[in-house]
Amino acid sequence: MEEKKAKKGTPPPRYDEEFKTGAVRLVTEQGRQPTEVAKELGICIDTLRSWLKASGIQMGQASRLSREQQRNQALRRRLVALQEKYPAMGLDSL
Repeated sequence: MEEKKAKKGTPPPRYDEEFKTGAVRLVTEQGRQPTEVAKELGICIDTLRSWLKASGIQMGQASRLSREQQRNQALRRRLVALQEKYPAMGLDSL
């Protein structure tokens, strides 16, 4: 198995702001694991960590946010189901 190694003295690749923002959004808005996103995009996890940090998100926070977002989505689905099941209770104002 052959590994690619950057030549000594070669500058690291440059990524535009749109790419960086998209990578951060995959973690913060879609709730994906940072390691999974980094691997999929072909970037170093440390690079993604620095972008998350620059956006004010720590690695642990990103995972916690995604769990909270998933829980909120589940609660919203449950609320909609209850609103449909019991329309006379006035749950639509919640």
